[in-house]
Amino acid sequence: MAFTALQGTLKKILKRHNIRDLEEVKIFSAWELIVGQKTARHTRPVRTADGILYIEVDDPLWLSQLKYMKPDILDRIEETIHKDIYKDIRFFLKNTV
Repeated sequence: MAFTALQGTLKKILKRHNIRDLEEVKIFSAWELIVGQKTARHTRPVRTADGILYIEVDDPLWLSQLKYMKPDILDRIEETIHKDIYKDIRFFLKNTV
């Protein structure tokens, strides 16, 4: 059985999921630290693409509020994870089917 280097496998997986940098993945585990427990209960990061972070929101009122909070959230992401990792955040309402 031939072994494959973990680094090569990881690069392939990241490329397949359009993740440019491992720093982008940190948002999923650091979300509550960045936005706080209360906000994290109503939101969750679902994907990143081309420097945009997509956040699912469970309530229309929270969706409205988060649009005002966007600059602060981007600042906290830069402080916690990495400067200039995301150029924008897009919030969308969770499907409630």
